[in-house]
Amino acid sequence: MKEEKVPDIVIHRALKTQRMIPINLSVKIMVLCQAIFVYLTIYCGYSTIAAAQTPVIVGDAKGWPVVFELKNGEEFKVQRSVNGEVIERNVRLISFTESWEADQWIEENHARRTLCDAQVIVEVDGERALLHARPYQFPLVVNGLRLYVEATRNWAQQVELAPLGWRGGDVRFSAVAQGESWGPSTLRFPMRNYRWRSASYNNTWLSLVPYNKLYYHRGEDFGAVPDHLPVIAMLDGKIITSPLPHGDGDSNLLIIAHASGLKYQYAHMNIETIEPALTVGTTVRAGDTLGKTGMTWAGRKSQTHDPHLHADFILGDTNIGSYPFLAEAYLRDYSDAVLAVAGGYAFGLPGQTIRLDGSRSIAREGGNISDFTWRLHDGRQVNTAEIDVQYDHPGLYSEMLIVHTDHGNEDHDFLQVRIYDAAHPRDIAFGWFYHTPVRGIQPGDPVEFTNRLMNTKGEVTIDFGEGTPPQPIHETIRHSYEKPGVYAASLRAMSKNDEPATIRMRVVVEE
Repeated sequence: MKEEKVPDIVIHRALKTQRMIPINLSVKIMVLCQAIFVYLTIYCGYSTIAAAQTPVIVGDAKGWPVVFELKNGEEFKVQRSVNGEVIERNVRLISFTESWEADQWIEENHARRTLCDAQVIVEVDGERALLHARPYQFPLVVNGLRLYVEATRNWAQQVELAPLGWRGGDVRFSAVAQGESWGPSTLRFPMRNYRWRSASYNNTWLSLVPYNKLYYHRGEDFGAVPDHLPVIAMLDGKIITSPLPHGDGDSNLLIIAHASGLKYQYAHMNIETIEPALTVGTTVRAGDTLGKTGMTWAGRKSQTHDPHLHADFILGDTNIGSYPFLAEAYLRDYSDAVLAVAGGYAFGLPGQTIRLDGSRSIAREGGNISDFTWRLHDGRQVNTAEIDVQYDHPGLYSEMLIVHTDHGNEDHDFLQVRIYDAAHPRDIAFGWFYHTPVRGIQPGDPVEFTNRLMNTKGEVTIDFGEGTPPQPIHETIRHSYEKPGVYAASLRAMSKNDEPATIRMRVVVEE
């Protein structure tokens, strides 16, 4: 780049009033810098933006978590009022370390890795704790606060899609007082007749959306068979964006503004199921029916293999962590005693070891998780919350987590593990698994299963998990269970590259 000379006249004008005053070298340098700044601003069109000051409050609306950013070594005072008592705690960021996993799918991702965890060390009024930023992580209680790591700078901004509005810190946190609900206690779960992770397709806050671009999810995706489950308003509010009457040519966004200033939005409902009165300016109440889950994207019903409802929360110009809000709302609206959480997805290469961690599972207040069991793809059974598993061959594996509470309640979840063949990273079998209904199934009721595995060779088989022989499945098949229980249904196939592909899903038959 050609170096531009600052004209003498600019420096002369800046120094003119200084001629009769003795000045030392440091003052001369300061004045010279000011003169250069004037020149760059006036003659070259340069502008400046004030450097972000941290710690910084991203949001502090009444009834919601306070959201703030810190750099290493910085401290922020959290002030909460609960039942008339003021609680103050100083949160200091000590350090953080990011962990990565292999990526072979995203062609534009030349680093060939994606974020999967950040270990964040904080002190709260002198009490030190380790927090995690990762998918399906719940807030942790530390010295009177419930603390949550929203994101790190890399997680927020090193993306192809949906960067977060960032304020200059290294790590973004949110916090409420111990015993305080995460957001309004009136917040509703966005679907009726739903069961937690009842399809194999789900995305959560910070999770890498699989087989896509470099996109860490900025909300919650709940897989569901289209046009079956009612979608409801999570909070009172006013509609500020509506796809009515003919759709918006995109994902049929419905955005509702809450009185606190926070907004929440839904995507992918089919236009014909959205209540016709829900135009801009309409007021809704928490629990009002808005429509049904759908499959609309890019203006048409194109989510044939991954239909779902998307829900997220917006504070100012940035999304905020959605998982704690909706996990708590689910436990308010549904009676499940325990939620097994296997972690969603994991990615690696042959020979690598992957940590399986069921410690994010949640027991309802008043109960405790008494034991964890991993049933692995190779037939092993391990009775621990965490285990390191080495994968020697490419394929799609489904690792089963079983948790029990001290009251005898049981739940299952599955971690989908993709081990890539670096020589053929896209010539793989992948896809999803659905069933309907997902709640209220009784012995003898027909359950419809939907196969959405792609790029397979030969037939796909389904095992209903009750000891009957596997059967071929094309798109859908029906089955009735004879007894109550928690069943692990499985799809199995081979890829065109002769890699095994298994997807598993739990089915709950009630008494």
